[in-house]
Amino acid sequence: MRRNVKFATVCRVLFVLAVLSQIASAQDNPPAPYAPPLFRSAEEQGRPKLPDNLSVKLIADADFAPYSFLSRTGTPAGISVEIAIAACEQARLACTVEVRPYAEILPALQHGDADVAVTGPRLDAATLAAARMTRPYFRIMGRFAVANASTLNAASSDDLAGRRIGVVKDTVHARWLAAYYGSARITPFDDLAAAGNALKAGAVDAIFGDNLQVIYWVAGEPAANCCRLLGGAYSDFDYFSRNLAFLVRSDRPELAQALDFGLDKAQSVGATAKILRTYVPLDPW
Repeated sequence: MRRNVKFATVCRVLFVLAVLSQIASAQDNPPAPYAPPLFRSAEEQGRPKLPDNLSVKLIADADFAPYSFLSRTGTPAGISVEIAIAACEQARLACTVEVRPYAEILPALQHGDADVAVTGPRLDAATLAAARMTRPYFRIMGRFAVANASTLNAASSDDLAGRRIGVVKDTVHARWLAAYYGSARITPFDDLAAAGNALKAGAVDAIFGDNLQVIYWVAGEPAANCCRLLGGAYSDFDYFSRNLAFLVRSDRPELAQALDFGLDKAQSVGATAKILRTYVPLDPW
């Protein structure tokens, strides 16, 4: 197992774990349960003819919290890692997981050092020419948040015209706001924590950023129950959205089919929803 994880990754992991710990220990006003959307098809695909307990090596990006990271105990963890393990269990595969630096993920598949990339390379033409993709199981999106006392009930460009929107500077989220919310007063910050503090203090009317990061801030201790999510999640593949899927060695089509079968089953038995609710305290949609 690789442990050369960057300091920034450690900070993100600790932040995510701290938020989850706060949510788990909270006795008053726990988050309401939610039903995640169904990313998988309603009709399950058949399991290919593979031996039960076939050994499969999974690898994941070490720098992609909360989707994949090393836990405090040094074991791989994260939304994508746990969904992969759940899919393996449903497909009757004996899977092990190792985290590696991003740059090593695709070469490991190409050289046969691993069978499946759980997280890592973007799903572009070059990647798909080198590996097989399962159907998506999750999507990265964007989200607005406002103070609890705000009179805003929707997040359209008309609703936010003239409003001050905090966003992390020089990011895809900032560029998206510039493209579609030009009538708002876009206010850049060094990081989401600074933007959130400005929202809490009333210096901005809303913040916008990565869906899960905004959720973690709203649900976390620094927010002190000051704020709420505004509207639903936004998806835009030209800017910040990205489908998450597993990448399988190009010479293992039957393994890609088995994982699709496992992902379908994990969704239908409720395992995927349970994992999402464990890692994401508020409805991500």
